[in-house]
Amino acid sequence: MLTPFQNRFKNLCLKLGKNNNALYGALTIAASKGILRPTFTMMDKKQERKSRTYTAFREGFTGVVAFASYLVTNAGVNKLAKHIAKETNKLDKLPQMTSTLSLISVSLTALFVIPWICNFATKPLLDKIQGNKNTKPLTPQPKIHKSNDIPFRSLYYGRVYNNFNTGLKIGGGL
Repeated sequence: MLTPFQNRFKNLCLKLGKNNNALYGALTIAASKGILRPTFTMMDKKQERKSRTYTAFREGFTGVVAFASYLVTNAGVNKLAKHIAKETNKLDKLPQMTSTLSLISVSLTALFVIPWICNFATKPLLDKIQGNKNTKPLTPQPKIHKSNDIPFRSLYYGRVYNNFNTGLKIGGGL
């Protein structure tokens, strides 16, 4: 005799086994990474606070973007699979088409869509949330050469001499 918990777990496993969709695994990973990674990052006291804040925000934002992206692309995949099944007169193969296209969409979303959105939006959002006023990049200052700087390295890796009172003198004077 199974306990109520075991019975629910068995039913859940049977349902997931019959409706095997890559979306479920991707959503689980996105949610757990979006919650756990920022938490563990903020608990790391060896890093400075600003670095921890940026890393935790980036990880949490990536989890949110991933979760939403997977849901949106999966909705598009379901419509695409229905359209393909109708056009090819293979409505009996719709679950297999949906499962295959779901796996492909999860992979492509993780490879292209999520990194693109995160790279585009992470820094501006964090600056807006933190209220950073200095958002324009600093212009690099031109390097000022001193008159005694030698603009090239010596051919040998020893000391570079710029004192002209040493070395071999031409003309025989000491």
